[in-house]
Amino acid sequence: MFRYNAYFGIHTVYYLDLVAQTGKQALPMNRIIFAAVQSMLARGLARKPGGVTVLNPWTRGFLNRLDNLKFLAYVDADGYPALIPAIQAQGLDAAHVLFSASVYRDDLAAIPAGASLALFGMSLSMEDVLLRGSYRGIRRVGGVRAGVLEVDWVYNSMPPVPGQVYPQPELKAITDF
Repeated sequence: MFRYNAYFGIHTVYYLDLVAQTGKQALPMNRIIFAAVQSMLARGLARKPGGVTVLNPWTRGFLNRLDNLKFLAYVDADGYPALIPAIQAQGLDAAHVLFSASVYRDDLAAIPAGASLALFGMSLSMEDVLLRGSYRGIRRVGGVRAGVLEVDWVYNSMPPVPGQVYPQPELKAITDF
């Protein structure tokens, strides 16, 4: 990672105006593990709709690893971004991500169906991916109450080639050297 950062200059600088935070909280790991097992069960029992391949095999495999950290983000009713841990999230098929609603139940229930929702997944080996799409709400998937994200945009922020993965950007010929 540091090898590639040596070649990058500073392009843009942003700042964060932190308005509120809920404080330090321990993750309820027993409930998260149970929710992850439920998500895996739902993924295995769910009907796999065909359609567009948004999530490539690497992204689905990355999301399906239980040791990766995942977070949901959306803009709440007050107009501020809200973050929810979603370690239990799993790739349902080539265009959907599901996560059991048995942990952080109240936070997940606050997300309105149809809202624009982002999922950021990262590993401790410096790999990550950002997904964005439309939240389909909480429903029964394979007998498990789960939230479903219909993904329509994927971004890779990792070197050596960070950029949008889906929809694939149009290739443009370089005519001016």
